[in-house]
Amino acid sequence: MGKVIEVVYENGVFKPVKKVTLPEKTQGKVIVEEKLMGNIEEISREIDEVLKETKVDKDPLEVLLEMRKRQWD
Repeated sequence: MGKVIEVVYENGVFKPVKKVTLPEKTQGKVIVEEKLMGNIEEISREIDEVLKETKVDKDPLEVLLEMRKRQWD
């Protein structure tokens, strides 16, 4: 069974984030996962900024209900 070890890539080498207890020269595989949360948080901040600058004249629920009734081509 495998072990999950969080690593950071620095100067061409993968280094564990926390201390690990493995014998020297232990071989394994590193699977790099993209961190989507960073992108989502950035996009969320951008949306918040746009919403702060956007004036809403109608009740958002009414707009949503109107959009649902609209015929889409």
